[in-house]
Amino acid sequence: MHPAWVAAFEEAWHAYREDSVPVGAVFVAPSGDVVHRGRNQVYGVRAPGMHLSHTRLAHAEMNVLTQAAPEERLYEGILYTTLEPCAMCLGAALVCGVRHIRYAADDGPTEAARLLASHPLLASKHVVLDGPDAFLGAVSLVLMSDWILREASPTAERTLDGYSRQHPVAVDLARRWHASRRLQRMAQDGVDLAGLLAEVQQALQV
Repeated sequence: MHPAWVAAFEEAWHAYREDSVPVGAVFVAPSGDVVHRGRNQVYGVRAPGMHLSHTRLAHAEMNVLTQAAPEERLYEGILYTTLEPCAMCLGAALVCGVRHIRYAADDGPTEAARLLASHPLLASKHVVLDGPDAFLGAVSLVLMSDWILREASPTAERTLDGYSRQHPVAVDLARRWHASRRLQRMAQDGVDLAGLLAEVQQALQV
């Protein structure tokens, strides 16, 4: 597993344990080093520093991009995120100069890939968008689906139906783990990312 993905999923798992949306992101320099890390903190406690928190703007990608100085040449590196960027994060990434994005799981409602292809201005940026990844996408959707079920929002089933179309096994696992509180107990017991990945891999038999 690439170190960038390890870092991004560590952030996503951290967000889950903090009862925020389980999405993580990192920026990787041309050297291959992870230089900025961030996680979704929409429901996080307000904190000082560059990270956004306790605001609808506090998405994982935004918390990566706010750390980058204006002189950083972000077009030379890669933004990794555990979930396909929303329109806000995609726009922010483009404004900051990011031209290569890798994501683990599709996020049907946002369709960043379709935005890039259909909007003339966005298409002119020639952004490379890589994703999804079969196993990492499953891990991301297990986390996301469990969190959505916990929130029990009016649009939960519609969102899960969208996820099911791309990875039905992952969503089914999330439903079973949600019913048994398996993932929540893992978070409470301090299971690390390696333990989480092993559990998902075993459950999915991949």
